[in-house]
Amino acid sequence: MLLVGALFADQHGFCAVWTPERHFHAFGGPYPNPSVTGAAVAAVTQSIGVRAGSCVGPLHHPARIAEEWAVIDNLTNGRAALAIASGWQPDDFVLRPQNTPPHNKKAMLETIEHLRKLWRGEAVPFPTANGEPFNVVTQPRPVSKELPIWVTTAGNPETWKEAGAIGANVLTHLLGQTVDEVGGKIKIYHQALRDAGHDPAQFTVTLMLHTYLASDREQARAVARGPMKDYLRSAAGLIKQYAWAFPAFKKPAGVNNPFDLDLRSLNEEEMDAILDFAFLRYFEDSGLFGTVDDGLARVEELKRIGVSEVACLIDYGIPTEQVLQSLVPLAEVLRRTNQPTTVAEDDFSIAAQIQRHGVTHLQCTPSMARMIAMNDEARAALSQVQHLMIGGEALPGTLVAELGQVTKASIENMYGPTETTIWSSTETASATEPVVNIGRPIANTQMYVLDEHQQPVPVGVPGELYIGGDGVTRGYWQRADLTAERFPADPFVKPEHTAPAGARMYRTGDLARWRPDGRIDFLGRADFQVKIRGYRIELGEIEAVLESAGGVRQAVVVAREDQPGDVRLVAYLRADPGLSVERLRDWTTERLPEHMIPAHFMTVDEFPLTPNRKVDRKALPAPSQSTLRERTEVFVAPENEIESKIAEIWSRVLGVPKIGAKDNFFALGGHSLLAVQAHREIKQALNSTRLSITDIFRFPTLSALATHLDDRPRDAPEGVAESTERAQMRADAMSRRRAMRAGKQPQE
Repeated sequence: MLLVGALFADQHGFCAVWTPERHFHAFGGPYPNPSVTGAAVAAVTQSIGVRAGSCVGPLHHPARIAEEWAVIDNLTNGRAALAIASGWQPDDFVLRPQNTPPHNKKAMLETIEHLRKLWRGEAVPFPTANGEPFNVVTQPRPVSKELPIWVTTAGNPETWKEAGAIGANVLTHLLGQTVDEVGGKIKIYHQALRDAGHDPAQFTVTLMLHTYLASDREQARAVARGPMKDYLRSAAGLIKQYAWAFPAFKKPAGVNNPFDLDLRSLNEEEMDAILDFAFLRYFEDSGLFGTVDDGLARVEELKRIGVSEVACLIDYGIPTEQVLQSLVPLAEVLRRTNQPTTVAEDDFSIAAQIQRHGVTHLQCTPSMARMIAMNDEARAALSQVQHLMIGGEALPGTLVAELGQVTKASIENMYGPTETTIWSSTETASATEPVVNIGRPIANTQMYVLDEHQQPVPVGVPGELYIGGDGVTRGYWQRADLTAERFPADPFVKPEHTAPAGARMYRTGDLARWRPDGRIDFLGRADFQVKIRGYRIELGEIEAVLESAGGVRQAVVVAREDQPGDVRLVAYLRADPGLSVERLRDWTTERLPEHMIPAHFMTVDEFPLTPNRKVDRKALPAPSQSTLRERTEVFVAPENEIESKIAEIWSRVLGVPKIGAKDNFFALGGHSLLAVQAHREIKQALNSTRLSITDIFRFPTLSALATHLDDRPRDAPEGVAESTERAQMRADAMSRRRAMRAGKQPQE
């Protein structure tokens, strides 16, 4: 759950962040003296129930830190927490000179280890004056059993990895790193946590942002400009980076690295120009500035990369009165970004179902997973799912990578036909493979890769995949002939281990090969059976139906993937002159289920043949505009801007160069997966909140969809104009959807 709070500093330099989940972290400023700040901290933490803490590190002895913060832990009834930084300024290490850089990183990790032990009450040996170790146990004892630790990092990926390895939370910022770069480092951190045996869902990534919100964006910019420029002036490393990127800055001869710049040579006018450039870049990309809507947009962006909470630095030189006024819009961002999600009773979308039932495990086909990843609401909901089980089709590594951008869920590739009780093998998916392998057999299941004589083939040699074991069914109901063909006896099971009716194995028709490590690669079909969007389709069945139609002399149906991720059925026909492929499609629709209707019908004079005189399916031409099905209407050009924009999107999505106002999305080869893509692009192009995914199906022709989305006043015949009540219902539904999206939180 992403949390937003306020970071402030009192007169003693004590800095803290408040969040509604009862955290009160101190992430900056001098090391606080408990005797000075303890009473104030205790009063605050007890009144609002938050956590107290400070940013410390190898500048101080671990025993001192443990004892003084045990006082805070007692005063706050167990709410102490610490952020540990390695430090970087050599002069800061006067109290612990042995930890001066480059020894500071090692000292920080040792400090964390010692602090944790001392906090738990364990004795830790420290050297005395003569070098002999002396076991130290600190007093007073803290209230909390474990000390919550944050590792502070300025962006070094190695530090993120080290934080994960020791099981610590992370505190970072956007000074000198982009949101996308932080997202990449969060992935490194989460992987390090997993490698160390930790659950990333139990750890926090806190991002500190300079913050100023107002009712108007320009007002916020004007108020924050001066204080932020003063702040940036004090950060020499940052100024060098911004100076290097400043177009008007003339780079000195022989300097190839921004950190080698000597800014002392700049006059005040040049420095002010660079600072102004740096502020504008920071205002736009690296802080929480602007209006409430700007704040919500930034928070949603940070949710998507896995940030757990935001610490808002509000006291950096802005006048106190304006800081206090800015807390009002900040509180609104806090309320709206953390408000409980409500789902409308009549909303049965995937996103709503995930949210309504708190779904943690989701099973679907790769096609369905791709559809989910293309829908904004579903993508947001998917972030809370912990485990994805994907099967029914080959799983591309590109899809695994795409899902990895949406959710931190583990992804398991599941393989198995219905005839073996659904799943027979599994493999934890990795985006490094072009097609994820199908793994190893599950318990009580045997898998064989056999040649045409049903003999095992060597490792690495393709063969047909057979499945044996307890999951294999007894055959097909009242289909003895097909049962005999598909369920031969299992010769690899000893008779004494078989059931009374004997052991059987199922002949899958899939081509596969063994890997040396015992995993299995899926290579495709041995026959002409295919799987499209989760449906198993025998191409021969479609061909038989087509060839039974009048005017069709021969039909060949193939599954083509001319665009990555878009698999379509294409029917190639040798037909009598004058055959209407549109009427043939209607005729086929009456006899086959929707998922078996070809997206394209193409007539050919002759089929290309292989040397052994079989149809060369690989040589069949790709569908093109000239060979698409006949239009049901005479071509009518788009009439207005909305129709033209939709036509452009349909053309790109469907691969059809010329789209008319009367054209039907599905008649031109569209299907549910492409409908999701079209829905997303139309919403973006028209900036429309009215368009729902179901509208693509309700208004399949271009003109009807454009009319539905046209908000301009127009006279409409009775019965056509939408009632005010229905319009309000849709508006309310969209409002609930937006609220649901705002309430989504990243999960591991």
